[in-house]
Amino acid sequence: MYQYALTTALLLSSSHAFANSIEDTRVHGFDKPAIYYSDIEPQLKKAAMHPAITLQQLGSSYQGQPINALDIGSGAIKVMMWSQMHGDENTATAALMDFLTFITAPENAAWLKEWQTKLTLRIIPMVNPDGAAIQTRHNAQGIDLNRDAKALRTQEGQILMAAATQFKPDFGFNLHDQNAYYGAGKKGKQATISVLAPAYNEAREVNTTRAEAMQFTAHLVAATVENMIPGHLGKYNDSYSYRSFGDTFSEKGIRTILIESGAYPQDPNRQVARKVNRVLYKKAIDSLVTGDWKKATVAQYHAIPFNAKDNWVDLLIDDVMVNSEMGDYQIDIAINDKGRLPTIKELGDISSIRQGYQTLDASKLSFNIGNSYIITKPITLTDSTYKALLKEGYSCFSGQVHKLTNNSQWPIYTCPSVFTSIPTLHAPAAFLLTANHANQYAVLGAKLIGLN
Repeated sequence: MYQYALTTALLLSSSHAFANSIEDTRVHGFDKPAIYYSDIEPQLKKAAMHPAITLQQLGSSYQGQPINALDIGSGAIKVMMWSQMHGDENTATAALMDFLTFITAPENAAWLKEWQTKLTLRIIPMVNPDGAAIQTRHNAQGIDLNRDAKALRTQEGQILMAAATQFKPDFGFNLHDQNAYYGAGKKGKQATISVLAPAYNEAREVNTTRAEAMQFTAHLVAATVENMIPGHLGKYNDSYSYRSFGDTFSEKGIRTILIESGAYPQDPNRQVARKVNRVLYKKAIDSLVTGDWKKATVAQYHAIPFNAKDNWVDLLIDDVMVNSEMGDYQIDIAINDKGRLPTIKELGDISSIRQGYQTLDASKLSFNIGNSYIITKPITLTDSTYKALLKEGYSCFSGQVHKLTNNSQWPIYTCPSVFTSIPTLHAPAAFLLTANHANQYAVLGAKLIGLN
């Protein structure tokens, strides 16, 4: 854990060739789990004060929030970047705010002047402000905007399509977040950055436009990501998605690049992916202007390892002994930190194909479902009082649970009506691990609590 934290700190302060000046443009206030329109609005207005930037409102979301575009430059090469069409995918929006700060910094005036007559950049930093407001994938109508590219039944989808139709980009950057459980190849590290040059038809053919998208993607990410975060680069498979914007834009002849920001150890708010993104945006501008990207090959794109779905779990209990009336057995238990009160995600042989952000060798421990603590009068839990109850063998609460006040850092589980002595799929993730008749660990959600 210390090594991961140290690695993250070194990364965020590195002097990578593409990042030494852009590092200083990180906008404060965006190191948090959720980003809303109210967060970016001051940044948009600030950027619009620069003479090279034009801010325009393209339209409004279903609930009336603005959807904006910032246009920079007047050159023949046209690049469009859009983010947060899924409202709970925040990373690229923060990176775009950083990039706008870099573009407008006085010390970068010469760099801006070099490319603004050769390239035109359009940034649409939050396509789904309503979804962002409640941190959900869908918009306020419950529609996934990235499945609305053909029917265009949402205002937000109509706005994005109209923006592309009017702007006619040569290159499109489709910026998303992916879940924390993808690996960069089987048993690989976490996929912190994943890419795709999407297909334009069911046959997944590669015409000139798509081949150039592959070349550009390979040039953009292969060396840069591997230098910054070795082993954390993955690639999506190119299954055709008829309703998605990336595939639809690819059909229209736009060289489309999907960049998905993922997890990194000890980095809950994805600040590592945020930094890599803003470095990639600068490199994209530079390489498009110079044409350096044409030196890359499609083979380099294909060499990027595929994402491995569900390669990681939040907590992996490895080889715990289960004592059962039907006979004892050993088992792995996987839990992901999803939902208010996580449940057991998977049981069986897990460690042979998955890795845990936190892993416990439980080969000398036994599973203990624990007991019910019956509440009859008001009780306040602190870390110390809760830990004492866990050590005594209480893993859940029953009785007058409304009289319980939880001031600890851990969740509370109410007891099921029927206890089972063995771990059960989708059962509440609240149990104990014992050795020598003493409770050594408690598991509450994806939290592993040492009791000694």
